[in-house]
Order: sequence, then C-alpha cells, then structure tokens
Amino acid sequence: MIEKHKDTLFIDMKYIILYRKLGYLEVAPDIFKYRYKDCAITIYSEEQRFEYRGESYELRAYKDFSILEVIDRLLKKGYDSSCVLVNSDGYDIAITYPQTKILYIGIYVSGWGKDYEKLISGYRSSGKNECLYTSQLSGGLVDFKSEIHVLDKKFTKGLFEKKAPLYPDTFSIDYDEQEYEKEFYVKNGELIKYLGSAPVVKIPNGITSIGTGAFWKNLAIKEVILPDSVTCICGDAFVYCKNLKKINIPASVDEMGDDPFAGCLDIEIENNSVYFVLKDGVLFDREMKFLIHYTASNPSWEYRIPESVTWIGKHSFYKCVNLRLVVITKNVTFMGNNAFSDCRNIKLKNESEYFHYIDGVLYDKNITTCMHYSMGLGVKIVKLPETVRTIGRNCFWNCDMIEKIIIPASVRQIGYNPFANCRNVVLENHSPYYMERYGILYDATGKEVVFCPSTAVKEGNIVLPEGVVNIGRSAFTGCYTLKKIVLPKGLRFLGRSAFSECVELEEIEIPESVEEIADWCFDGCHGLKRVIVPKHIKILPNTFNNCKAEIIRK
Repeated sequence: MIEKHKDTLFIDMKYIILYRKLGYLEVAPDIFKYRYKDCAITIYSEEQRFEYRGESYELRAYKDFSILEVIDRLLKKGYDSSCVLVNSDGYDIAITYPQTKILYIGIYVSGWGKDYEKLISGYRSSGKNECLYTSQLSGGLVDFKSEIHVLDKKFTKGLFEKKAPLYPDTFSIDYDEQEYEKEFYVKNGELIKYLGSAPVVKIPNGITSIGTGAFWKNLAIKEVILPDSVTCICGDAFVYCKNLKKINIPASVDEMGDDPFAGCLDIEIENNSVYFVLKDGVLFDREMKFLIHYTASNPSWEYRIPESVTWIGKHSFYKCVNLRLVVITKNVTFMGNNAFSDCRNIKLKNESEYFHYIDGVLYDKNITTCMHYSMGLGVKIVKLPETVRTIGRNCFWNCDMIEKIIIPASVRQIGYNPFANCRNVVLENHSPYYMERYGILYDATGKEVVFCPSTAVKEGNIVLPEGVVNIGRSAFTGCYTLKKIVLPKGLRFLGRSAFSECVELEEIEIPESVEEIADWCFDGCHGLKRVIVPKHIKILPNTFNNCKAEIIRK
C-alpha cells in the first residue's frame, strides 16, 4: 500500500488549474512553464517542485504554492528576477533594489487560514521593511492577503495590487468605515455572506466584491441588483440559487471567477461590462476565449463552442438538461472541473487535439486525467484506461445510471469525491494508492473515507473501522440507503458535504475526538432527527442546511 499524504499538492487537479490560471502552459506531461520578461519558471508537478533562476524549490505544501504565486505576481508586475530572491536574508522572498541589491522589503509567506493567523500572531518586527503574505485559489480566482510593516506602522495595501507602482514608498490601510444592514456580512468591501431572505436584493453601494459562495444555495432570492461599486464577482457567488431569475453585471465589473451562476437554472443576465460578452445566453470574457456560463434554460439541443474559445470554465454547462450534443472545437486547450456536470442527456463531439473522447468519457491530451462522463451515451460499465493517473473532481457527479467503474493501477489521485450521487455504482479498485473494503473506497492507509456508495450499505447500517481519521468531502453524498452509522473513536475531521443528501439517515453521534465539522456536512438530510455534537466543536452556519435535526451538545 502507498500512502498519499493529505496535505501535499501531489498531482491534484486544483493545482493544475492554478498553474493554468497563472498562465503556465503544459510543455510535456506534468511539466508546466511560463516565460517572464527576463526568466522562465518550470513546474514539475510529478516531482512536486519548481525551478527558478537555476535553483529547485519544493512544491509540496500550501506555503510552497504561495511562494510560487507571489514570485509570479511580482515578476508580472515588472520586478527584475534578479531582485526577487527566494530564501534570502532570512526571508521566504526578498525584494532588492536593482542596482545596489540592498534589501527593499522582506516577505514571510504562509499557507491560507490558520497558518496565516499564526504567522501574524507570532510576528515581531525587526525594524526592516517586512511583509506577511498568503494566497489561495478560490472559485477560479487567486485571493491574497498581505500585512506590510514599515517601522512601527502596519499597512494592508500598496505592494501587490494591480495599480501599485514598483518599489512604492507609501502604503495604505483597508478601512471598513461603512455600516451595512445586518443581512449583509461585509469585510474590507467584500460581501462575504448574504444572510437575508428577500426576493429582491439590492446590494449596497460601496461593496466592491461579491465573495465566493456569498449567496450559496439561497432559494429565496429572485432578483439581485448590483451597484457600480462592484468590480469583482467571485466564483460560485450565486451557485445553486435556482430561483434567481434576474441579475445585472455593472460596467464596473472587470473580474469574474468560475461560473458564479451555476445552478441558476432560468436566469436572465444583463451585461453592461466591456470586460465580458453575453451572446445568446452564453457568457464569455471580453475576447471570447473563456466560456464562463451557459444558461441552463436555453432550449437548444446542440451547441458548438465558438472557435475563439480556449478554456471552458468549471460547471459552465451545469444542469443543461436540454442539450443533447456539444462540439468541443479545435482551439479548446483546457477545461475546468466537469464543465458538463449533471447534463443528463449530453453527448460530446471532440475536434480538439487536447482531449480524447472514449466510450463516453472525456480525457486530457495524454489520457492521464479523467475529466467528464457523458450521461447521454448510457455507458453503464466504465473501464478507465491504464494510462489514467487522475480522476478529476465531479467527473461522475450524479451519474446514477452507472453500475461499475474500474479504477486501474495507474490512478494516483482522486479529486474531491467524483462519484458523489452515483447511487448504484460498484467500484473495482486496482490502484495501490487506494483500497476497497466492503464496498467502501478508502485511501491506501485506511485513514480517509473517499467514497461510500449506497451499494455498500447493508440493512441501512455502517460501522466505520478504527483508524479512520478523516471522512472526505462528499464521501457519503446521496447515500440514500444509509439510516445509521457508527463513527470510530479517533475520528478527527468530517469533510465538506460529507453526509449531504443522506435523506434516510436518522441519527448520528459525533465522537469527542472530532476537531472539525465542515460546512454543508449534513445539508439536505431531511430524515435526520437527532445529532449528538461535542461542545468543543464549532457548528458552521450551513452545516445543517435544509435539515431539521435536534442538535444535542454533550
């Protein structure tokens, strides 16, 4: 058995997308390259490293990604590579002046979230110009945070932003001076979460960004009016808002993440921004190279991707049940997470040399990544080729007609449960990176539950073995036969949407060892009556969304 470390980048499709978002091109299998004005950076994804200025650096942890990303950001702003140094003067990144090579500012880098909070809380000024930095890929956009220290003053803006000059001598601070009504949770101008339930929502002027998932699965809203202060609509901003009928894109918007409107099944978009093109209900970027959103209610049976398109975005055709045929044209080079997810009648015709379409499954150029399964072809037994190394996120999402998927020995990476809601499937696993036990798929160590289909549930009950520490994202999603589950002592994490749509689940007790229950964990568990949760666990706002269970603290 081979252990796949949970917190390494490995060959995760998320980071392949990151490299693409930064503009890197795949010059050979698992090798990506970008040429800047005076140097090139090469990423060896397979070897988990990148090369910069003749040196090799690890690309294993989230901090490593942030280091790569900040180098990319600085070089694209125009700094000379000779002035952007890695592991220099005690800093993760040091920026020096071009002629004197004297230190301008030292940058400490960390991973997102708790790692960054720890970096900030432990920081002690040395008296030099210093910066604390973190970044992540979220919803198709790269978010970053920075805290700049000059003498005894602290700033948050002025070094990395698009309009910031090289070697700035002044910085600024984000202020949240404006107060908003309680249903708008706003931080530094970004609408983090809309907490209301009004059918018509007028976003207050002053908000500059609609955050990732800000309206996630809000079924009350029917119309959203955005002000001219908004410049960015983040990925998944309105995802699953199936009753949202109307929204405007103001002229001020110049940035948009992965399909913000996926799951808005009958939406009418009014576009006033020159940075985007809306054509026959299909939303593109300004140059029509990036296909962002295809309106699900479009009655057409066929669609040919325009030949200007090089990238088909994540979930861009989500739930387009009317479509029977989509033609992937010759210039399409990349596709986000299952662009055609939950299109129950779809078939593809591939004209691009960057993909292969075999027995209803779409693969990348080298047949190393499984990207999409077409439900319209009705193939019930899927045998993946021996070349496949990655089964991408969501690629079999909701494919309840599949009876069997054969995972070859070559597979080393399975994205966030791509088999969710494959209710009738049986997995035949040959990969040494995973193991199958009584119909449930685990990682090779048995520490993480990857997927439990309904076919693995006997008489409504499951007892997970000792040694399991993590229940992965969407691991039990749609497991409609599950009524009762016994979680092991020593379990530490319940992943996002881990038990979502387990409609027959009646009762569950969370062990004291659990440290975290992720958002949407029990979303849609309509039959859940009682959940015992240790007092130390924080319950997030959407953990029990669409679930009326009694929460008992112990």
